[in-house]
Amino acid sequence: MFYEFIKSPNFWKGRRGFKPEAIVIHITEGTASSTIDWFTRIESQVSSHYLIDRSGKVYQFVKEEDTAWHAGKVVQASWKLLKQGVNPNLYTIGIELEGFDDQKPTFIQALMTSAIISIICQRWKIPLDDQHIIPHRWIRRDKKCPGKGIDVKALVYLAKIINV
Repeated sequence: MFYEFIKSPNFWKGRRGFKPEAIVIHITEGTASSTIDWFTRIESQVSSHYLIDRSGKVYQFVKEEDTAWHAGKVVQASWKLLKQGVNPNLYTIGIELEGFDDQKPTFIQALMTSAIISIICQRWKIPLDDQHIIPHRWIRRDKKCPGKGIDVKALVYLAKIINV
């Protein structure tokens, strides 16, 4: 197994009839260890499916068939595929990258993130494009997540190369 599973208490079992249709990219705005600590505390009420740290290590907190609490509430969304009146957590998979707003991912972190994106897209038959792999700020305009340093389109491009 190429990842470490650390179960978060912050998730819903299943997806209430939905399936993953998109991937939301996030930035931790902190270290991997502080994110792991936060995601495993029940009082945080947040989680993500995956975290990729700066060394390329992958952590999983919630199974893909279950609903992680990563997207938060919808605030002035610009995402064209948003389902009105449906919590986006129910049909998305959340991937956190360790880092800060203006920090670019390391090469190995970008490579592992793109590999995970490629695997998830193959598994769930999610199109590898910029409407199905999106920055968190497209759901919550009040967030700048995943920051200026992460180019989601570049991650999609790399995932397409890996997918060949």
